[in-house]
Amino acid sequence: MKLSIKQAFLLSAIAMAASNNHLVHADDTADAAAATAGDDSAAEVKVQEAIEVVAEDDTTTDDAAKECTAEEDCIAPPAEEEEIVPPVVEEEEVVEEESESTTTTTTTTTEEDPSCPSRPHVIRCAAKYLDTNQNGQLEKSELETAMNAVPWILRSLLNIIGSVDAIMKKCDADGDGAIDIDVDMKATEETCLATCFKRKAFKRLFFPDCTE
Repeated sequence: MKLSIKQAFLLSAIAMAASNNHLVHADDTADAAAATAGDDSAAEVKVQEAIEVVAEDDTTTDDAAKECTAEEDCIAPPAEEEEIVPPVVEEEEVVEEESESTTTTTTTTTEEDPSCPSRPHVIRCAAKYLDTNQNGQLEKSELETAMNAVPWILRSLLNIIGSVDAIMKKCDADGDGAIDIDVDMKATEETCLATCFKRKAFKRLFFPDCTE
């Protein structure tokens, strides 16, 4: 049985008191000796009672501790709450290729050969510079006006492309007096502006700086 410090001090004090009483009355008469013996007996009884009380207290304490462990009803100091750290969700990088996310219309510009401009290039330039009323047709009057505006130094090139009537005959497929930029030029692909020589002369006469 384990005694607490407080209980041990209590027992020591009782024992010392009993011992002092015994020493004080040791030299008295026989009656006093008998009284002292009675006092000692009483002291011993008190010590025994104190020991039993202490033992009972220890037993009660042990039983209470066992009950606390078994029933788990004891009041325990609150445990420190663990800090809950929310999981870090890494954002996935979404990499989209430009070719997949956007539709880009790329116009490939082909550099024209100055010595042999393409037929579509010359047709686009004619629509821009010679079709003055922008109706999509190169009328006979518009062609005559353009040919009359050619400088004298370049008029020799007119012999290469021919006269107004010769051009209309080769390029005006339906004969309505106007060369349709889309319909007639498509239908006369083999007769109108069919050679590099004529296309080069036509461009130099009417729109030398065209980049269409």
